[in-house]
Amino acid sequence: MRSSRPARLFLLLATAIVVSDVRPQQPFNLDTTFKTEVNTWYVSSILPLAGGKVIISGQMKFPGDQSFRSGARLNTEGTRDDTYPDVAYMGGKLTPWNDRIYQGNGIGVRRSWPDGSLDTDFDMVNCPYHSNVQGGDYHVYPDGRILMGGVHQLSDSIRGYEGYYCLVWFTNTGCLDTTAHHRTCSGSLDDFRELPDGKFIGSLGTPPGTATWDNRSTSNIMRFATDGALDTTFQTNVWWGQAFAFLPLSDGRVYAGGHFRVTGIVDTLQLVRFMPDGSLDPSFNNQLAFSPGDLDGSDPGPTCIHPLNDGHLIITGGFQAVDGQQRGGICMLDTNGVLRTDQFAGSGGGSYLYQGLSTGTVRGILPGPNDDWYIWGSYHGYDDGTNNDTLQRMVSRLYGLNVGIGDLDQDVPTLALGPNPGTDNLLVEVSAAFQDGSLRIRDLSGRVVMTASLGNLRSLINTSPLSSGLYVISVNSVYGSVTSKWIKQ
Repeated sequence: MRSSRPARLFLLLATAIVVSDVRPQQPFNLDTTFKTEVNTWYVSSILPLAGGKVIISGQMKFPGDQSFRSGARLNTEGTRDDTYPDVAYMGGKLTPWNDRIYQGNGIGVRRSWPDGSLDTDFDMVNCPYHSNVQGGDYHVYPDGRILMGGVHQLSDSIRGYEGYYCLVWFTNTGCLDTTAHHRTCSGSLDDFRELPDGKFIGSLGTPPGTATWDNRSTSNIMRFATDGALDTTFQTNVWWGQAFAFLPLSDGRVYAGGHFRVTGIVDTLQLVRFMPDGSLDPSFNNQLAFSPGDLDGSDPGPTCIHPLNDGHLIITGGFQAVDGQQRGGICMLDTNGVLRTDQFAGSGGGSYLYQGLSTGTVRGILPGPNDDWYIWGSYHGYDDGTNNDTLQRMVSRLYGLNVGIGDLDQDVPTLALGPNPGTDNLLVEVSAAFQDGSLRIRDLSGRVVMTASLGNLRSLINTSPLSSGLYVISVNSVYGSVTSKWIKQ
């Protein structure tokens, strides 16, 4: 959990009401048999275990705690497993590796055994040539080596690495890898993700327009090679802001969520899909609006982008609304970036008070081992649209895709555009189930330039306000969406 998105405290009510609906459960509905007793401050990462227990990391208090815990293990129904030690070396991202677990710990990384005891064979603190300055994201290689962002001070005068570095390699014992080429940047490398080809996409925390990598100018969202060298073939032209979440695709495109600005686009972008060269994918809704509502100090940008097998996306973050529709920190989008109105339609994670400020964040979502899903973050109460459980706290379990309807796509619209290329009048034809759908026309930057409600199988749209060029047209309904390209002459 980053300090720019702090969690807030709310005193537990002496009594609470759980409202349930007797209708059959649906995928991603709340499993009300699972409840934690964490009431503050936040859960930043979780690791579901095969037997149904869950390891959680963050800053948290259970009933009776006088000080914060940085980690705990939950029983299958959500209560705290008191056989797990009161660890003091967690707090950040959890990553399983073989029979052990890497865990972010403030400005560094530690490694533990499944029983919660510290693995003393990994020690990032007492090795030579290195000291942590600012924590950042980390990546675990199959052999246990660590690639870490943030800010690090190196003093390896033998190999010429002295001063501050933002991309540093460590051996699987936690010591500085003296065979690697460590990299510098302006500011810090806060979030990064490995791509299918072994390269990485990353986000720099730096003042507007000042991003550099190894003293070369770059974008705030950039790509680097397996050895850390800047990939100059990838240009996002992001000059302000950061990304907090990435999702690579096998074809070289990649989703990025956060808050940032791209040269030539006035609006702040929060969720985009980049092409392999770093340009915006015009077939995606790159200007989807996530808003914090009445949350105080919340950054509404996505913190997790999780794909489903059919290409749909589950997005979580510190938002209360998406494109003006109520969504408490969690929503689903189709492959074109259109909000699904039939999924996560409740008010989601509830807000609460910490130090007099209101917060409500769903930090992420992961599938569990038993055809279930887990969400976590900093929230009190969860409403899935069917069940409104005011006693949910910080970690919740949801039903899997095999419950209820199972298949998200009940119908797929057909879309025909004519003539194509065309001029000032566009004929739009859709299948019967989608005759009441909405139509959006986007330019190549992803900006919505025209909207219309169809209401019929065949609709004639006046496109005279549009200039000549290529446009992306989508028709959306509760059943999904379809997209096609159209050229205006």
